[in-house]
Amino acid sequence: MLPRELRLTRKADFDAAIAAGRRWGSQHLTLRASPNDLAVYRIGFAVSKAVGNAVVRNRVKRRLRAIVQKAEVLPGYDVVISARPSAANVPFQGLKDDFLALLERAKMIGKVGA
Repeated sequence: MLPRELRLTRKADFDAAIAAGRRWGSQHLTLRASPNDLAVYRIGFAVSKAVGNAVVRNRVKRRLRAIVQKAEVLPGYDVVISARPSAANVPFQGLKDDFLALLERAKMIGKVGA
């Protein structure tokens, strides 16, 4: 589980990151990021019902949280990761590669853990 200070918890924070942020897309994910003027990054996940039922959506969110815990996102951003319906059928490694590629395109990645 990500520490509370690294999570977007309020709807207003989600809405601000989506409205004011830049957008990068890939086959399975969409990344939206906006500067937050904090010393840490904050991240939130949006997985709609189009991805699947509750079991599938929760599995996608668990996988994304595990990937984020290993990746070092640069501080100073609010990030919202939205899963596309194809994210439900992709293996873990494919989701990880997709996420890391998005971070690189957004120039928001520090280093990647094992």
